[in-house]
Amino acid sequence: MESTLGAGIVIAEALQNQLAWLENVWLWITFLGDPKILFLFYFPAAYYASRRVGIAVLWISLITEWLNLIFKWFLFGDRPFWWVHESGYYSQAPAQVHQFPSSCETGPGAALWPIMTALSSQVATRARSRWVRVMPSLAYCTFLLAVGLSRIFILAHFPHQVLAGLITGAVLGWLMTPRVPMERELSFYGLTALALMLGTSLIYWTLFTLGLDLSWSISLAFKWCERPEWIHVDSRPFASLSRDSGAALGLGIALHSPCYAQVRRAQLGNGQKIACLVLAMGLLGPLDWLGHPPQISLFYIFNFLKYTLWPCLVLALVPWAVHMFSAQEAPPIHSS
Repeated sequence: MESTLGAGIVIAEALQNQLAWLENVWLWITFLGDPKILFLFYFPAAYYASRRVGIAVLWISLITEWLNLIFKWFLFGDRPFWWVHESGYYSQAPAQVHQFPSSCETGPGAALWPIMTALSSQVATRARSRWVRVMPSLAYCTFLLAVGLSRIFILAHFPHQVLAGLITGAVLGWLMTPRVPMERELSFYGLTALALMLGTSLIYWTLFTLGLDLSWSISLAFKWCERPEWIHVDSRPFASLSRDSGAALGLGIALHSPCYAQVRRAQLGNGQKIACLVLAMGLLGPLDWLGHPPQISLFYIFNFLKYTLWPCLVLALVPWAVHMFSAQEAPPIHSS
């Protein structure tokens, strides 16, 4: 295993030295692959294009992110930016690699699968060329490959971790997309959020009781990260849990809200959908940039409430506001 990790450092060093002129591109790509961007942009964009696709994106994102959290506890995967120091590799063969602000994060491949499949089906009905039909799949694979390379470039993951993540994400996306629940009773979403929280807490305290230190990655990140401010509180493991459980509950509240009931069967035009996306981004952006309480427990509560509100804005409040405004602006129809 040591040789595999050492080879990963060699690959990261080659990327940083040979493709240093693409540094800003790699940083932008890794930003686009951040799970928060999935909630902030991919989810609302997919939803306003297709309700089914948008809900599928949200479901798959929260389930895969939860599985990612659990797998990290069992697999104990190292990060390149601390392994080069902890293993003694750097003292034996000094590598000319450096860290970036995203290197020290401890924390959307599969969730973008519904978008790719929806685009593929749309293109297939309109294009006769075989090459045109495979363009969405090629674009999807290219994006995932670029995100993977960017994670290697910034020393966030080893190549074998990236490869395993890409394969697992594609398989989960393929398996889960046809089985995503669209509209269920409100109790289903509440129980799902509760199951995510209780299940994770049970696993955590069981492993803790067995003597496993599940905060080891955070300790190593603080020890070897070049700048402490690069370790964001929202990259802690339970931050993703509060985000996912809040989104699950918020999805149920949104689907059973009076605002959603009014716009559920409304056929929004392309202009209205664009207006919904712009308005949602205008609301979600400042909501994401809000500060958070300094106490970690209060931060988890704040994060849960924020992401509970998230689907309510995207599915219900924003479409309702745009629909009502459009109805008021529409000229009255006079009978002849």
